[in-house]
Amino acid sequence: MTTQHPDVVIRYIKTKNKTRKLATYRSDDCDLRRKHEAINKFISERFTPSIFTKGYAKNRSIYHNAAAHLYNDYFIMMDIKDFFPHICHKQLSEKLFYELNLKQEGQISRKECSDIVEMCSISSRGLPLGFVTSPLLSNIYMKEFDGIFYGKLKKLGLPNVIYTRYADDLTISFKSDSIEKMQAYEDSIVEIATALLSRYGLQLNIKKTRSYNMNISNHVRVTGVNITKQDNGSRRLTVGRSVKNDLYWEALRCVEDRDADKVSHVKGLQSFVLSIEKMGYESCYSPIMMAKVHSYGFDTLKDLIDSL
Repeated sequence: MTTQHPDVVIRYIKTKNKTRKLATYRSDDCDLRRKHEAINKFISERFTPSIFTKGYAKNRSIYHNAAAHLYNDYFIMMDIKDFFPHICHKQLSEKLFYELNLKQEGQISRKECSDIVEMCSISSRGLPLGFVTSPLLSNIYMKEFDGIFYGKLKKLGLPNVIYTRYADDLTISFKSDSIEKMQAYEDSIVEIATALLSRYGLQLNIKKTRSYNMNISNHVRVTGVNITKQDNGSRRLTVGRSVKNDLYWEALRCVEDRDADKVSHVKGLQSFVLSIEKMGYESCYSPIMMAKVHSYGFDTLKDLIDSL
């Protein structure tokens, strides 16, 4: 694609470590977005995501990504470096052609697949952050990788090995009673992932590779969700105390100013907390904190937020 589509607006977003290029639509009802949504619908009706991916798939989320690893002890987290910008168009077109014709031949031609990839891109390589099609297409690109990588992990003989992927985050967990074995396993896993990703024009961000041992620590964070070990040995998923404190204080501020944007943020944050911890999240608040909620005439923080 040599010229920028008139419906595309390029923005640059500064994050902690880098500046990200974001492609957004001129409007929610522009022609390009409507075409992309039609493409997503067509693909979704014919494509079954990898069982290992927990992101950008129906009825899967960061909750399911963490829950899969709940009762393992040793965790290795890896990150694919600049994932979306390095997806190869030629490979993606071939994988799209294969997946869409897998259940029934003749669904789509190679030329049509190539055209879809081009329409969903803004350059000769990569998928743009911001397009509604990029998450789904990235899962198509990585489906083969997921299956091959898990097969290689099984061959290592890892006890109760679990592998999941959430976009560019890879999580591997297993049981082990030897620190020496754990280190050997970690070295092998990183080596396998590095070699396999290179087939897809991708590489690990080695600086973000990390490991955790639940026999030493009582918690591990998996894509924003904490797995915590209780005194009785049971495990549970939590969002962490800091997130729940943010929810509490931001909710109280909303009672005062009723700013629509802040209210929307607070309700969204509560939905996230409830999706992970259900109704028990308020038990972390002190009696003094809850007394403040009661002073506004509400029995629970949830009742207060629901009233906003």
